[in-house]
Amino acid sequence: MSRSFQTGRIAIMQSEILIIGAGLAGAFAAECLAKSGHSVLIVEARDRVGGRGFTRGFANQAPLLEYGGSWITPWHARMRAACGRHGIGLIPTIQVGARAWHDGNGLRKDGPVAVAERSGYERAMAIVADDAKRLKAGFDHDRAGAPLLSVTLAEYLARHDIGMPARSQIMAWWTISGSGDPAAVSAGEFLASCGYIDGTPEGMMQALSHTLSPGISVLVDRMIAASGAKLQLGFPVARLEEGTEYVRVTARDGRFLEARAAIAALPVNVLGDIDFGGLLTPVQLATAQRGHDGRAVKLWVRLRNFAPGTLVTGGLRGLQWLFAPYAAEAGCVLAVGFGLDDGSWRPDRHTDMAAAVARLAPEAELVGWDWHDWCADPFARGTWLSAPARGADLSPATWCRTGRLAFATSDLAPDAAGWYEGAMSSGEAAAQAILDLL
Repeated sequence: MSRSFQTGRIAIMQSEILIIGAGLAGAFAAECLAKSGHSVLIVEARDRVGGRGFTRGFANQAPLLEYGGSWITPWHARMRAACGRHGIGLIPTIQVGARAWHDGNGLRKDGPVAVAERSGYERAMAIVADDAKRLKAGFDHDRAGAPLLSVTLAEYLARHDIGMPARSQIMAWWTISGSGDPAAVSAGEFLASCGYIDGTPEGMMQALSHTLSPGISVLVDRMIAASGAKLQLGFPVARLEEGTEYVRVTARDGRFLEARAAIAALPVNVLGDIDFGGLLTPVQLATAQRGHDGRAVKLWVRLRNFAPGTLVTGGLRGLQWLFAPYAAEAGCVLAVGFGLDDGSWRPDRHTDMAAAVARLAPEAELVGWDWHDWCADPFARGTWLSAPARGADLSPATWCRTGRLAFATSDLAPDAAGWYEGAMSSGEAAAQAILDLL
């Protein structure tokens, strides 16, 4: 781990810049500040670095897996450069070698729908592809003038009268794109992900090109070490307040730190737990209290009789996306699965997991599974960005520097929002905003 130090109950650190949060956004902000000559202290509520990136062993044993975000795309230049600087390998995503679809009624291996329903399915996917390409081209409405961003996915599906087979597939890909309540999250989250490659949901697989070795937690630790920033773990922030020449940050147990400026490198969904003492604008405060709707469930599932490279999608409930990205070991494969934390199932319950595997991979045997509950995690309160269709302003312009405080998180990124690349772009922008101030 990077260097850390302990303080008493009352403590004032002589660091010019304070970064709150030791995730990727905070680590990259520290790297960007490293050559400025300003001293930097990073404080982190957890007992580890990485934020919503979390590398650990399956069931705390080998192999190491990512329990938070995993993938980077071919165009994530900052992430790729950081991996090169810090000796992190890039593991190509295995090609899809076998495919199965659950159409809402049953599992199919001959295609996503029966022949009789093919025309309706193809019509729905053509609409999605056209809207995704329009959104990528900069339009916020479809060819008929209907909105694509200020409409929820549920409203979008109803607008086009999309039937169950297509809806089953859309909802499966939604678990890795929209990742939240379809009645609240913008349809743009799904359409933007479809637009990465060819406008189709299946095209998302080409964007998910690499994962990291040995993992995101190791990368963040190495970034902090290289930056020269000091690190203090176990410092959950309760309050921020600004003086004429300083920012004071107080922990929940009364310890406090002061610095000339600060960067809040925290998920949007935990900002509402902090008293900003009037530092936030009314729009920022309303969004901090509202948060975003990322409520995905990501699991690693150990299976027998499930071939590497197999992808299964659909089912409309529980686990809806299952992919085996690694070669088999000792007769088993590890598959990554996604669903929504919507109250319809419990990922910690064996009966629900067994039912999910029986639905999506009836020939497979469930050996075990492991996961991290990000929605219950008090320092995350949700997964990656899922922008509400209405009621929250997550635009970077709204979250520019306020006084001596800047913000850095993939939730508010100037580009690649919701990705690790977005965390880095936001950390970069926040660091520059503080340097401009100082």
